[in-house]
Amino acid sequence: MHTDYKLNRYRPSPDALLNPCSDEVFKALFTNESEESRTALRCFLTAVLHKEVKNVELRPNEPPVLDDSDKTVRFDVSCTFNNGEAADVEMQGINKYSSFGMRAEYLSARLLNTVFHKGDDWQTMPEVYQISLLNFIFDKNDPAAVGYYRMQKDNGHLLSGIQTVIFLELPKIDALGNVPPETLHSEEKWCKFLIDADNPSKQEYINELTASDGGIMEAKKTPDKISSDWVLWKRELDREVIERDHNSELHYAQEQGLQQGTLQAKREDARNFKALGIPVQTIAQATGLSEDEIAEL
Repeated sequence: MHTDYKLNRYRPSPDALLNPCSDEVFKALFTNESEESRTALRCFLTAVLHKEVKNVELRPNEPPVLDDSDKTVRFDVSCTFNNGEAADVEMQGINKYSSFGMRAEYLSARLLNTVFHKGDDWQTMPEVYQISLLNFIFDKNDPAAVGYYRMQKDNGHLLSGIQTVIFLELPKIDALGNVPPETLHSEEKWCKFLIDADNPSKQEYINELTASDGGIMEAKKTPDKISSDWVLWKRELDREVIERDHNSELHYAQEQGLQQGTLQAKREDARNFKALGIPVQTIAQATGLSEDEIAEL
């Protein structure tokens, strides 16, 4: 009874679903100890890499605690598949300091280092993939929502093709609207599902997506199940409050910065007017500063 009360308190409505783009739900989609979760991960990788992925095995990767500070802990999904290839998949909400490209390249190198061991032959080096679903636009100069990055020569010749960084820019895919699933690439279907799965007004479209892709159909079972967990709903609310507080702080800081900049400009103008011998009363009328303030300059 106590659990039902808490669920009703935090869940917006009896049929509301948790947002798959939130860290814990995203990770649950692919790491739950269930057949649908394993199938979803295999199908997601197949869709993004455009090659059949089988025998997926999760790598040791402890679930993080509740994150209250913009990714101080990474909610990622790490796995190996096929002949030892490896992938790290994560949901990322901000491009902090505009350094996400460097960050992804670093994580890709770290991933390669963990799966290629001392004494291994160069020819046995497995391919690794750093896959990031971005809730922001990374490349404003390219309308393409999916980017594949590899080290290569100016003429396009690949250095080795061992490391691949893949960015899926969700805002660009969201902007497509309710386009027919058959017009989308396989990875775009997954992104549309992650964006819209919890939206009550998009459930008909979600049904079209699941009907077009068996992996997405399996993935949908996870949020359907875990959305009855009141703890996850409370964490969702906590994150929303923290995000709103963070945005309010940024807005306040920007406003203060603009006000401070305007005041500094007025003082500079007043100094210049004084140097030209313009009367203090006239300077006060022109700048809005008081005569006392002008006298102190």
